[in-house]
Amino acid sequence: MKRWLFLSLIVGGILSSEVVQAQRTTQKSSKQAAATKPGMAAWTPEVQQYLGVQQGSFGMVGLNRLSKAQLDALVNAAKENITGDPRKHMLTCGPAAPAQAGKVRVLITVSGDDPAGQRATEIRQAIGAVDGVEIVDASSAADRALHVVIQEQTLGKRTIGYTASYMTATPCTDESRKTDAELKGQLGTYTDPKGVDLATDLARMFQRDLQEAR
Repeated sequence: MKRWLFLSLIVGGILSSEVVQAQRTTQKSSKQAAATKPGMAAWTPEVQQYLGVQQGSFGMVGLNRLSKAQLDALVNAAKENITGDPRKHMLTCGPAAPAQAGKVRVLITVSGDDPAGQRATEIRQAIGAVDGVEIVDASSAADRALHVVIQEQTLGKRTIGYTASYMTATPCTDESRKTDAELKGQLGTYTDPKGVDLATDLARMFQRDLQEAR
């Protein structure tokens, strides 16, 4: 009887251990699944190729706060003007016609959560108000480019503001491929929901970017 009781305790202990281990495994899997929610941005090799962001820095620059669609839009903005490598290809940068003295011609692209174009209008107005900036509509006419991806922030069904990821660049032409190219400048993210102030923040950033690029 004692031997049977001893064996029962051993078997019961093994089963209890397996149940606890299974629960821990399930909890761990749930946490891993929650780390990247469906529809949210995740690092891919293209993020490093076109945006220059390594996997370990993905969260540090705030790209993990974007949706997958918004990150795709930012990557596509870089893809549209294939980034040239001056070590491998000969690049011609800037328009053929010289700018007016003290002027910098700027191309602005805005995508993401801005169906009415309100944020794009505010951004263009704010950047256009920067001293010496002239807004143009084509990369071939631009000395500098600013690509912005807008993300709407909501609380329930109410919009509480907008955040943005941005990338500055110098438009160029890859002479060997005869295609548009860009030399990447700054890449960043504003994570605090804002309205008109978002455009003001972008304008301040872009003014510093121009100063550093000159």
